Amino acid sequence: MNFEFIEKKTDGREYLLPSPLNTDFSFAAFTSKLGGFSHGKIEGLNLGFRVGDDPESVRKNYLAVASDLGFDLGKAVLARQTHTDNIRIVTEDDLGKGITKESDITDTDGLITDIKGATLIIFAADCMPVLFLDPKKKVVAAAHSGWRGTVKKIAAKTVRLMKSEFGSEPEDILAAVGPSIGKCCFEVDEDTAFCFDKRYRIPKSGGKYHVDLWSAVRDMLEREGVPPQNIGVSGVCTICHSDKYYSYRAHKDRAGRCAGTIGIR
Repeated sequence: MNFEFIEKKTDGREYLLPSPLNTDFSFAAFTSKLGGFSHGKIEGLNLGFRVGDDPESVRKNYLAVASDLGFDLGKAVLARQTHTDNIRIVTEDDLGKGITKESDITDTDGLITDIKGATLIIFAADCMPVLFLDPKKKVVAAAHSGWRGTVKKIAAKTVRLMKSEFGSEPEDILAAVGPSIGKCCFEVDEDTAFCFDKRYRIPKSGGKYHVDLWSAVRDMLEREGVPPQNIGVSGVCTICHSDKYYSYRAHKDRAGRCAGTIGIR
């Protein structure tokens, strides 16, 4: 499989599309910070309602993204993410939650559905947005995997739920890791570093370590039975490319939120 990430540009807005997850019945994209309607402390295509941005600007950003990618905002689903490994099986009643109606999806960092027309949206600003597609069962999923979520193995849990709840076979699942902090920039102290196997730790001076989250998630998915060729990592570091992507570490309180979004047409 040729697992490519393709840039899409529309009216100044830029997206990164994992090509195998874009089919005749599904779409998937990672948003950037470019070309949006947010101005002031947070600028650009911010999709986070909880970062101090003007809500009307955020809504305009969502309308633009929905138009660019071709999905119905009334069937999009957001979660209030809190670095857990909690995953929601999205039902018809959930469609629109967080966008067009009030949401009770809290303390949730993963979403899974097989509902036609549904769009799942997860947020990131250095953390890994991971998108999943089972093209045989027509099931999609999205997981927010920061370092805490990675330690809790939320990506592996997503695969297991796709298998147990929807009958997915791991060898059929495709997974894409979007723009996020790379090992080049993810510097942590010893306490955090030692939450990870030594193969992912890179010792630095002053008792600091760099951690390779991308490899940790890739290996985790392979252990669940997802074939290596079915896993794509964008390789785009949000700190190195903070001119294009929101980065909590680089932008601090000026950091908006990019999104990983996947849906069934």
